[in-house]
Amino acid sequence: MTDLSPSPDRSARVLVTGATGFVGAHTTRALLEAGHPVTVLVRDPARLPLTLGTLGVSRTDVELVVGDMGDAAAVGRAMVGVSAVVHSAAVVSLEKARAAEVLAANPAGTATVIDAAVERSLDPIIYVSSTASLWQRGLPSLHTELPPAHLESAYGKSKSLAEAYVRERQAKGAPIVVTYPASVMGPPAGQAAGEVSSALATHFDMGWLPLPHASWSVIDARDLAAVHLAALEPGRGPRRYLCGGTYMTMAELAVIYRDLTGRRFPAVWSSAAGLRGLGRMVDRISRVVPIETIFTGEAMDMFTGWVPTEDQPTHDRLGVVWRDPHDTLEAAIRGLVDSGRITPAQAGRLGA
Repeated sequence: MTDLSPSPDRSARVLVTGATGFVGAHTTRALLEAGHPVTVLVRDPARLPLTLGTLGVSRTDVELVVGDMGDAAAVGRAMVGVSAVVHSAAVVSLEKARAAEVLAANPAGTATVIDAAVERSLDPIIYVSSTASLWQRGLPSLHTELPPAHLESAYGKSKSLAEAYVRERQAKGAPIVVTYPASVMGPPAGQAAGEVSSALATHFDMGWLPLPHASWSVIDARDLAAVHLAALEPGRGPRRYLCGGTYMTMAELAVIYRDLTGRRFPAVWSSAAGLRGLGRMVDRISRVVPIETIFTGEAMDMFTGWVPTEDQPTHDRLGVVWRDPHDTLEAAIRGLVDSGRITPAQAGRLGA
């Protein structure tokens, strides 16, 4: 497919919210390397050298505005002189004690950023959603025309509510671009390694993978950043891009782990129903004992019922091709070794 749309203006200043997070940090770096001036809205400036700094971005490379995505005044200050925005900020937590905070912060923060950008005629307005906000059990695949999912967790609900609001603004013609990444991995941005890093560390703690036919989709943070860069084309109206990445079963993931580490990493048969039951039990326990774990009922539902994502339109329209998952996982594993979350022995050849 030939894309005849105008090329992005590399002199256009872009605001990035959540720039000290995993996705936001990689996106900020990609924008700067392409020549875009960048403004970042961050709550804690002390995190800049600990995240962006590790990717080679210094404090003087960006215009800094301190504030929260839900603070309309701070958001307004951050949008001075800006032509486009990438909204990647979100409060991420699976702790029951923070459920109310997550539910309040993410939809409201997204509405604040989107409304301010629309009011100032920014174009495009890129919102980083999630494939999870499209997932329903029993679908053959995920695509961008699916309705927002009905999720159980506070974080899942918050993303679905934000997704619904963004679609309302799209339906009225706002030039909002939605990206739907799946499991984002790759080289950590210092302290920011992404939500899925906990699952990766758990795999290496166990040394084996459950349910060979269970699956997930993995996209490299650098590839997602390339999508955001390529999508910075004004005048194209509302759009949605699926960024699931490479779909693989646990048996296929185990092969990659073996290739990279030299360890056995068997994919062991286990019961899908049993894993879902484990997730429900963890949910009940977490109502009494505050814990943050990947073994939630919702996570096990997705793990045992995940399906491929229809990414081809993203490749065709933006020209971004996903890199080999070996490269993505090697970078993620090395980063987790460096941070001490995976031991050198657990990483095998990569820990040497």
